[in-house]
Amino acid sequence: MTDRPRTQAPPTRQPHRATNPDRTLRTITVTLGVLIATYVSLDMPAHELPLQSALTAPEGQTIIQRYGPAATLLTLLPALLAAIPTMLPAHIRTWATTAAAAALTALTPVAGNLGLYYLPVTLMLWATTIVPWTLRRGIGRTATRAWHLTAAAFLALPALPAGAAILTDDTGIAWYAVGLWVITPLALATLCALAIPAGYAATALAGTLVMAASIVDQGFLFAAFWLFATAYLTIGASGLTATRARSKP
Repeated sequence: MTDRPRTQAPPTRQPHRATNPDRTLRTITVTLGVLIATYVSLDMPAHELPLQSALTAPEGQTIIQRYGPAATLLTLLPALLAAIPTMLPAHIRTWATTAAAAALTALTPVAGNLGLYYLPVTLMLWATTIVPWTLRRGIGRTATRAWHLTAAAFLALPALPAGAAILTDDTGIAWYAVGLWVITPLALATLCALAIPAGYAATALAGTLVMAASIVDQGFLFAAFWLFATAYLTIGASGLTATRARSKP
């Protein structure tokens, strides 16, 4: 008698590698949207809104004082747009996230200061779209290295104007400023160029801290600090999520 050929068991299907990155980035995005909505509703002056009715708002009157609790629900719209795709089937989730990111991007330049405040949510939503999709497709070593070097170059940018301003200050060099605005960006850039996850984690933390400090003390350079903090948070969160996912077996 001849032996029957043995049938091999189907290979065990591995869990999708992009599931955790999608969930991580989306959680950060939704949380960020809720926190920004809280500030916008309770502390942002109503006259900063791009509305005709806001121009006559008394000085110091907040949005919730001007328009009531219903305005709070509207300020939560970006966070809601980021959260809705989680309720949809997986095969259309990426498209829904892309549509939400595109909608927020279109609103950013026409919403005045409100668009600036929600810029972190917009960029994080794009990261939530692109990073998991890239991990699913897979990228080569050269493209990965190019990403780390590009991120590092951007992170090092604040050190250039800060260093020039400190060195040309006739009142003397403030060494704490050198450490904060020159050494820190260069150190973070070096760690991220080497693809060290801790470097991306520290970058995201630095962006969060600068963002919070910008809210507390809104000076003349608020927009510049807010933009760089947004970029640091987005790069840090995206890089940390991607490097951790790629390091898993």
